[in-house]
Amino acid sequence: MKQGVVIVGYKINKSLTVTSDQYNWILTERVISKKGKPYKLFSYYSNLKQLSMALIDRTAKETLSRLPLTQVNNSSTTKRINFLMENIAKDLELFFKRVTGNEKT
Repeated sequence: MKQGVVIVGYKINKSLTVTSDQYNWILTERVISKKGKPYKLFSYYSNLKQLSMALIDRTAKETLSRLPLTQVNNSSTTKRINFLMENIAKDLELFFKRVTGNEKT
C-alpha cells in the first residue's frame, strides 16, 4: 500500500468524517468561518480507542453545554459514566472497523 493513501471514509454527520491511512485514524471536521468560507480541521489518532474516546468526549461536551447548570451539577457519579464511556468506545471501535474494512487498531 502506498504511504498516505486514504483507505476508506465514513461520514458521521454533515460536518464529521472518519478516514484512515496507513498510520492513523483521521477525524475531519468541516467548519464554516465567520466570513462564510468552509475549511477543514484534521485530528489524527494512532488507534481506534483514541478516536472513539475523542468522539464520545466531543458529544458529551456538546450535550452538557445544552443542559441547565443545575442538571449538570446533579449528575450521577463519574465511575458509572467512565464505565459507560469505555463500553461505548469499544462499540465504536468495532463499528469503525466494520464500516471502513480496516482491522488496524
